[in-house]
Amino acid sequence: MDNRVEVMTFSKLKQMMQELEANEAVNDDTKIFIDTGWDSVQEVEPNAFQVEEVVEFKVKDELTNEFYVGYSLTEKAEQTKAQGPKETAVIIRNLY
Repeated sequence: MDNRVEVMTFSKLKQMMQELEANEAVNDDTKIFIDTGWDSVQEVEPNAFQVEEVVEFKVKDELTNEFYVGYSLTEKAEQTKAQGPKETAVIIRNLY
């Protein structure tokens, strides 16, 4: 059995946007951050969202022999030994 993290869909993102818009505390000047688990949060740059293609890959945990599923950009698919069909995805490119 493969272990996977549930992936947000565009439909769910639109639903969440509606909920955020209904929140009186959120306005057009509200900043967007990513909580990376470290002491600070990471800024999301205005041009960070892009549409790209991804491919699924699996990695085996050598201790438990369980497989974990991840995704890789098609340009990096060879490095992760990704297999399967390409999928269109919204990518947050927040590199600095």
